Amino acid sequence: MTFWILFFVAMAVGAGLKVWTKRTWISIVTPVILFVGYLLFNEYVMPYRGGGASMWPIAVMFGAPVALIGAIIGVFIVAPFVGHDHDDRGAS
Repeated sequence: MTFWILFFVAMAVGAGLKVWTKRTWISIVTPVILFVGYLLFNEYVMPYRGGGASMWPIAVMFGAPVALIGAIIGVFIVAPFVGHDHDDRGAS
């Protein structure tokens, strides 16, 4: 169930960033960075809440690809409606 929530949240964030920034690369990478950042914040900043081994490396190993796939699908669902990437570098 948690992977489905992660998948749909990453899809929504990717689609929203594609609409807002019109940049495919940023829209795909940002949900993955946010997911890993959340895990690391939860592991190292929040107070310890339980016993047992830390499983955050396993969560990154399985969760990052789920976030990546969700973001890719979200970006390519809204891409036909948004238009192409714009790049202002090197414009003459």
